[in-house]
Amino acid sequence: MKMNETNIIKPSRLRFPVSLGIAAGYLILTGTLALVWPFLGIGPHHPEFQAKSIAFKAGAYSRELTFGILFLVSGVGLFLRKSWARKFALVMLVITTIYISYQFAWGFAGGRPNPAILGMSFAIVGAWNAIWFFLIFKKSSKESIITQQAGRGDG
Repeated sequence: MKMNETNIIKPSRLRFPVSLGIAAGYLILTGTLALVWPFLGIGPHHPEFQAKSIAFKAGAYSRELTFGILFLVSGVGLFLRKSWARKFALVMLVITTIYISYQFAWGFAGGRPNPAILGMSFAIVGAWNAIWFFLIFKKSSKESIITQQAGRGDG
């Protein structure tokens, strides 16, 4: 029996990049924590937030829950090698960098942050999210997803 190239499973189709797996795991963990946080009372406790209306607080917690769900969806999609999940995760990292930087600054300052703390928090959160952006954006991650999609014929 002669084996042709179509019968051979190429290792590139089976191999899932470790860096992509770590990034997907991070997204799932972050999404899970974002879903649990509001229910544990581990949210903002600075006086300015506590003085806000119930509607404002509900909106803030809804945003956290939405980001959590979207992070979970993108993380699971990356593990399943869906091409949309890579783009989705990259967009989510950019969007959440803005929101999380402000949250980090308010939490660090214990209230309204001054410009120096705000700049520091943007630098810290931006650098942190840049690591995850890089792991998802890098060529091996993209090729792994494209190769898998081509092998299955779905997207």
